[in-house]
Amino acid sequence: MVRLPTLNVNWSHDRVYAIRRGVVACCILFCLIGAGVETAAAQRSWPRADTASAAATAAANEPTAVTRKQVPDSGKQGGSRKTQNTQNGDDKAAQSVDWKGPTGKQPDLSQYSDLSVEVSLAKQRVYVKSGGQTIYTMIASTGVDDATPHGSYTIDTRGEHFYNAEEGMGADYWVQFYGSYLFHSVPTGEAFGDYLPEEGAKLGQPASHGCVRLTVADAQWFYDQVPDGTLVTIA
Repeated sequence: MVRLPTLNVNWSHDRVYAIRRGVVACCILFCLIGAGVETAAAQRSWPRADTASAAATAAANEPTAVTRKQVPDSGKQGGSRKTQNTQNGDDKAAQSVDWKGPTGKQPDLSQYSDLSVEVSLAKQRVYVKSGGQTIYTMIASTGVDDATPHGSYTIDTRGEHFYNAEEGMGADYWVQFYGSYLFHSVPTGEAFGDYLPEEGAKLGQPASHGCVRLTVADAQWFYDQVPDGTLVTIA
């Protein structure tokens, strides 16, 4: 029997194995290259730590706008912006009304008897009387659209400050005469003494939701001097 040579067969097998190993190696290399490209692209899309931190800091430092609600002025609400001339007129009005000081020389009520208080809605004035005679007159602002109740009442409780979150305003030196209706200073913000000049400028005309506004000095005097039980007449 003649034996066939096996050299070429073994060489062919080795060649096939080498080719297979080369193909596998190329596939692995291509996979690694593709994964590297995807990772690099993903990293470019990720936010940098310092950029994210800076954005968070900027957002935290961004001021928050807080809008203060305003009491409707003479029944008119919103709509148009004030012109520069109108704003200048408001500024002059604010300067012309001394909403901080007393209306006049304030008497010592401990020296008087038979005290009473009259509120004139037509004149926007409050008269403090003794025995029916006026001893002190104060400029005032009552409710828009005749919102201040008419009739006879008596002075009751009092306090130094209140704040109405729904209206975004409060007042100092309040004195109750009927339910939630009060004598008090020109409006304030949330804090005691944080007076609103634009509201103070309205003294002498209807401006409130029904309370009777006074100058700061008059409200403090009224708070200190007018005793509980004093008759109040509003007409």
